[in-house]
Amino acid sequence: MNHHWLIFGGLLACLALAGCATTPVQEGALGLGLVGAGAGAIIGNTTGHAGQGALIGGAAGALTGALVGDAIEHSTPPPPPVYHAPVYNAPGPPPPPPPVGYWQTRVVTSPTGEHYEQRVWVAR
Repeated sequence: MNHHWLIFGGLLACLALAGCATTPVQEGALGLGLVGAGAGAIIGNTTGHAGQGALIGGAAGALTGALVGDAIEHSTPPPPPVYHAPVYNAPGPPPPPPPVGYWQTRVVTSPTGEHYEQRVWVAR
């Protein structure tokens, strides 16, 4: 029964220390150390050595977490987002001034001999 309290105390200590983490290396070491300690305690409990399993698992998890945190800390940060201003279409040229002239109705004869009226713009 004492080994259960030892496991619980180790896990509680890891949780308490995880709140003090400030860098990715420390966060990775404590986070994976906690996971490793839990896994080692479970595996060690099946063989009857829960305390030793928790210590070995915690050490292996802390080492792995420190390596992962160090890799994160030394990686290049992503580039900042680039703001693209909205694109507006420039207004086109002003419309041409209205033409000066008048409409005239003319009688036109088609090649077949038909007569019809046609409106024609006559410029001045």
